[in-house]
Amino acid sequence: MKLLMTRPNTLLALTLLGALSGGPSQAADPVRVAVAANLLPVMETIAADYQRQTGEQVQLAGGSSGAFFEQIQRGAPFDLFYSADAERPEKLLQAKHGEAVTTYACGRLALWTPKAQPDLTQLPNGKLAIAQPDTAPYGRAALQALERSGQLPGLSSRLVYGQDIGQTFQFVATGNASSGLVALSQLTAAKTPETQYRQLDAGLYEPLVQKRILLAKGDRRAAAERFLAYFDAQGSRLKQAGYALPGEAGCAAQ
Repeated sequence: MKLLMTRPNTLLALTLLGALSGGPSQAADPVRVAVAANLLPVMETIAADYQRQTGEQVQLAGGSSGAFFEQIQRGAPFDLFYSADAERPEKLLQAKHGEAVTTYACGRLALWTPKAQPDLTQLPNGKLAIAQPDTAPYGRAALQALERSGQLPGLSSRLVYGQDIGQTFQFVATGNASSGLVALSQLTAAKTPETQYRQLDAGLYEPLVQKRILLAKGDRRAAAERFLAYFDAQGSRLKQAGYALPGEAGCAAQ
């Protein structure tokens, strides 16, 4: 069975999901998962393996956690939301938009400089890409790192903002920015040479605790819970991808 996935384009994802939600729910409908851009590469492999093993379809939409939060509040038909932060799933829970909120991983931030030594104090000329701090948790963490390291005053005019960490990664990958503060998980997924990046000191930013929430209701809930159980058993993959797991140093269990 074919794995249904969207590109990291929220508008496209919602168009497809809107079409799916037009009639009564069917048993063959895919589990619809909103995925923070930093998690998308590893989630794609997990979802593909899940579908091969079970025959159940999964549809992924990747993008900004802030954008997904707003869309879910307005009724976007997702069954699960894997956020890049803890705050938004908790707010959705408080607003009775879902349940079963829990921490699934903690993210790590890295400096990526493809054509220079990765040193935050000696960045190459050109733009430095970070995600939009207002909507993307990794962007907020990047801004904190620049502030705490004392580098922000000299770099403010050189910053370029991606709508999410996925677009931020692309800015650097395409050469539109000479450096970027991106998710370590993106670099490991892309098999980026370790000489091109350096994981930032965790003390430079608040912990990137990432939570998920179950949104599915009625006859869609059982399928969503089955995928949740499968994902929760993939801790070793998340660790290999560059995440810290709940209970490990710097990653709260709840």
